[in-house]
Amino acid sequence: MVPASENQIKALIRLLSDENDRIAKTITTKLVQIGDSAVPLLLEAEVEQPEMARRIAEVLDGIRGCRLEEELRELVGGPDHQVDLQAGAFLIARYAFPDLDVESYTSQLDMMAGEIRDRLGRRASGEEAVKTLGRYLFTEQGFRGNTKNYYEADNTYLNRVLDRRTGIPISLSVLYILLGRRLGLPVYGIGMPGHFLVKFDSDRYKIFVDCFNSGALLTEKDCARFLMQAGYGFEEKYLDRSDHRAILARMLKNLIAIYGKLDESVKSTRLTRFLEVLDHGRKKEECG
Repeated sequence: MVPASENQIKALIRLLSDENDRIAKTITTKLVQIGDSAVPLLLEAEVEQPEMARRIAEVLDGIRGCRLEEELRELVGGPDHQVDLQAGAFLIARYAFPDLDVESYTSQLDMMAGEIRDRLGRRASGEEAVKTLGRYLFTEQGFRGNTKNYYEADNTYLNRVLDRRTGIPISLSVLYILLGRRLGLPVYGIGMPGHFLVKFDSDRYKIFVDCFNSGALLTEKDCARFLMQAGYGFEEKYLDRSDHRAILARMLKNLIAIYGKLDESVKSTRLTRFLEVLDHGRKKEECG
């Protein structure tokens, strides 16, 4: 971040109204470089000068995006087993919801896991654990796949999935994994082409869970049949575990595609930069 006085920031904000787009873009870059100290004055100007709202929104997006990029870079800087899936999912959500209360949603996940634990008891088998978790999420709590508005950004943001009890395969699977891990269950993401699943994988019990379809339980043959019918063909690698970087990357790709179709280039560009941070982290691990 570049230090600047209040008067300097105010002067730059006034220049944002310049009719010359090139000059306005240069000023936008300078304000983004100043960073968080410019935010209160930008918010004030947004109210007082509504005609500059679009340009101010771009500056605020740039400041927030740069800050989150740095957080993401730190989050994925180590080996994949140290990449925090929950932190990454909420970081993506914080881009769209800057005031997101992550602690509140974390407490909600903890409470849900506690309720499932009470139902499980101490000696539940793998099969019993999967059935209990599925019954809790998809029957008692009513989580479901959003079949009416599948291509909607809110379906990918974890906070909105929790708020609305709806999502798409990957976001519902992330929720399932986060709860399963709290319970000590061996659950992993499976990034099949066209459809994301969860796998419960222990020595005594192995099953795939389709969180988009009310937690339906699938065998490997069922997965192969789906892939064949969908035109992908079947390869064993399609049922490999997805590491946390791959899961976060798939969430980002969904959002980039959605915002691209909505012609929201600022959002799709920023999320593409997040994706590049993830790719860089993967390459760094591979080289290390």
